[in-house]
Amino acid sequence: MKFTRGMVVIGAGKGESSRKPRPFLVVQSDLFVDHGTVSLCPLTSVITGTSLFRVSLEASPETGLLCDSEIQVDRLDTLDRNAIVKIIGTIPITTMTRVDDALRRWLEL
Repeated sequence: MKFTRGMVVIGAGKGESSRKPRPFLVVQSDLFVDHGTVSLCPLTSVITGTSLFRVSLEASPETGLLCDSEIQVDRLDTLDRNAIVKIIGTIPITTMTRVDDALRRWLEL
């Protein structure tokens, strides 16, 4: 399965607190769609309002989310492609631009 930037996917995280399947946003460049791993930001339904490094995302048929969430740029993760179980949606380009800005701040790029 090929995952492109802006896709919302369901995957199993690596840490003790995130082994259950959860939504992630694909943030890795589309130049690497055939790479064995994919870089992601987890999503959470716990809204903090920390807009420097969290990006709000509304539930909608397009995103595939059932409740409003935040994209956790501060918890960037890389998973094996086989840890992704399905694609549930995509985010608007305007939201992806906000994610890119937050990633630049978080990583000081």
